[in-house]
Amino acid sequence: MPIRIWHQSVNELSRIAAYKQGIERHAGKFLGAEADVHVQGLPEGTYGRLSPSDALGNAYTYHRVLSPLIEMAVEAERQGYDAFVLGSFSEPFLREMRTAVDIPVVSLTEAALLVGCSLGSHIGLISNAPNVAYMTRLSVAKHHLEARVLDVTAISPGMDEYELIAARDDPTKLVEAFTRTARELIARGADVIVPAEGVMAEIFAHQGLQRIDDATVVDVFAAAWSHALSLVRLRRAGISTSRAWLYRRG
Repeated sequence: MPIRIWHQSVNELSRIAAYKQGIERHAGKFLGAEADVHVQGLPEGTYGRLSPSDALGNAYTYHRVLSPLIEMAVEAERQGYDAFVLGSFSEPFLREMRTAVDIPVVSLTEAALLVGCSLGSHIGLISNAPNVAYMTRLSVAKHHLEARVLDVTAISPGMDEYELIAARDDPTKLVEAFTRTARELIARGADVIVPAEGVMAEIFAHQGLQRIDDATVVDVFAAAWSHALSLVRLRRAGISTSRAWLYRRG
């Protein structure tokens, strides 16, 4: 029986259906019969006229809009999913989710960082916009991995999720902008590059962008799903989330 993974995006997927379809195709190709991935987004209208990149830079909006994700993790466990993947580089309420459920909760950021630490010495993260880069920088600090991260930056000019999805069919300029920024990081010592935004990362995975010069480009979805599979297997063997301090249950 395949492992069941709930993949939770913080995008309104009805507005960017190609992104949802891309994740599903990628999961099918990468995981095969090993796992089934259910891709879930937020309701249409969640962000009003703003893009997620613009809206989530405000702490109050971030809390109000994304706090329901905790209950989505609870619902995933209730429905019998084996793991919950948090598909956002801002890692909303990761700690709270891990205290609320016993199934593994995986984030794109943490999984990409852990994989990156095994693939090279220094990691460069490139986001789609300064707001997202700022939130990702906070996530790096939460995981105490600053010593392994050379920098967290963004492509220039920045692009929100809707501009990214519009470029999906012809991402030439996006790939050029990302490659240019990556080469700057590589010249400074980065040997692993992480596309630090979901829509952008899916485009690069679809394009097969795995290397820039001699540096590895991490497929953040493959990293997160692989990490989820590993944690599910460990849990079945009796190794699960610690309840001593950070993820203590009430």
